Amino acid sequence: MKLTILAMALLTFAASSCAIRSNTVSSVNASALTEGEKHRLYSAALAASDSPLESEIFKNVCRKIGIFDAGGAPNDSYVSFVSAHVDWAMKAENEPFKAQINSKEKAREYISQHLPRLSEWRPK
Repeated sequence: MKLTILAMALLTFAASSCAIRSNTVSSVNASALTEGEKHRLYSAALAASDSPLESEIFKNVCRKIGIFDAGGAPNDSYVSFVSAHVDWAMKAENEPFKAQINSKEKAREYISQHLPRLSEWRPK
């Protein structure tokens, strides 16, 4: 009985450690990006699909930049980021970047170059 309780406690601890480590890794990845990089990746993710909110590449980018949770749903940072993104997208200095990702293929290529962990994923 004591052995079973000890085993369950160890499993619970191991599972919680994995979850904490996973969240930390995602946070570290997101925090390693500048705000400008996050906005460029978000723009590219929007441009990479006709239905970005339903696409896996959009969800993956949003997770990597820290605005979606692990389950693929918007988190507490999402609304403020999107609000800031509207301001970012309206700035004339970002027009050259928008021209750089003016097709789905170019947008996907930008994502694969600037977020290499997603490069294995290729939409059909």
